[in-house]
Amino acid sequence: MTTRRSFLQTGLAGSAALAGLTACGGGGSSSSGGSSNGGGSGGGGGTTPPPTAPILVIVQIDGGNDWLSMAPPTAGANLTAYQGKRTTLRIDAANTTDLGSGIGLNKDLTGFDLLQAAGRVAWIPGIGMPNPNLSHFTAKDIWGYGAATPDGTGWLGRWADQVFSASDVLKGVVVESIPPIMLKGHAQSFVSITGSTGFVYPSYLLRTDALAAANTLATGWLQSLTATGTDPVSLAAYGACSASGKQFYDAQSQFNTLIKTRTPSVPYPGEAAYPVKTLAGGNLTAGLSNELKLIAQMIASDLPTQVYYARLGGWDTHSNQTTDHANLQRALGGAIKAFYDDLASITTANGNAQDRVLIATWSEFGRRVQENNGGTDHGTAALSFVVGKKVKGGLYGGYPNLADLDANGNMKHTTDFRSLYATLLERWLGQSATVTDQILGTNYTRLGFL
Repeated sequence: MTTRRSFLQTGLAGSAALAGLTACGGGGSSSSGGSSNGGGSGGGGGTTPPPTAPILVIVQIDGGNDWLSMAPPTAGANLTAYQGKRTTLRIDAANTTDLGSGIGLNKDLTGFDLLQAAGRVAWIPGIGMPNPNLSHFTAKDIWGYGAATPDGTGWLGRWADQVFSASDVLKGVVVESIPPIMLKGHAQSFVSITGSTGFVYPSYLLRTDALAAANTLATGWLQSLTATGTDPVSLAAYGACSASGKQFYDAQSQFNTLIKTRTPSVPYPGEAAYPVKTLAGGNLTAGLSNELKLIAQMIASDLPTQVYYARLGGWDTHSNQTTDHANLQRALGGAIKAFYDDLASITTANGNAQDRVLIATWSEFGRRVQENNGGTDHGTAALSFVVGKKVKGGLYGGYPNLADLDANGNMKHTTDFRSLYATLLERWLGQSATVTDQILGTNYTRLGFL
């Protein structure tokens, strides 16, 4: 049986990492605010009304994507500068699809030529932040905070604080085992579900306990509720662990009731039937495919989830970039395109799934323009793109001037990353302009893709 002391020790750690409760929270660093000079205007609603019960799927491109190999320049002064610094890694225009404005789309981003032709992709080149940081961990945290003045919570966690009730335990789901800071709120957060059989919260509660996970949770939070310690620190910790444990116990119970089996309607990367292979001829990595297939299964099961979070790692291409980056693009593009096509076969209580879903990507930074021994070093401005049936396709924000770099040889960002968040919160998730600005800490320019 889990003791009150052991539950306190493990439950408190779990609530800090998973539930994001104030009593178990942490600190944060600061970053400066500012408005984007990208497309669209500040405040107000877009011209594309969101569907009933919109769903946002966030895909993290983890490791720092060298997007100059994904959307390289194909004409003008940028091409000249690019070719001068990328003597072996540069992508020739013949291997791209024209995006317009002297920009090409690498054909290795599988399926995106079709999405682009259908007007389903919004591209945001040069997205970044004032005073960028080139540490993976710090940069991810800054992207996660998404605030003019970070306070240790994430922008989607603060959104959860605004819209989740105590019973909304499945409204935000991450299909990774450890939720990032982006999903941590003051009092609400997302739950981790990594397979169709549910999840265990947290697994280390079972170290000295032979009970099933659900029983362990039930016992643990009930013990915490009936704790008799009188010192304020213990009482606060008991309360945090109690709320955290109950949240995950209720989520597991609801998930087990709602989830239904499903077979995808199209092949995904990593499957033998998927026609695109790696450069070496093997099957592509199935990591993101499996996460998106699980999300499609949850959408088809009519879970009440509004935001899902997925991830594809491996993008820290300091070496062997020619092969590795091409294969990563094939896996990323193929998985998102398969997911988008798969959604068209799903009918939910609130309409066709493809009409309800918007996919938005982010990476913590781009790479340096100058190549380096078969790879690229950490850079600054990144590329985000948004995919959906409601998207107004095109380029939003300025492509950085590759002939006008900062003192370290890095690109200068052209769109503040919080403009993307403001657009998603207000024009897709339906927050008012006032609440959106409150969540982000100030007003950021809205982009025109919605």
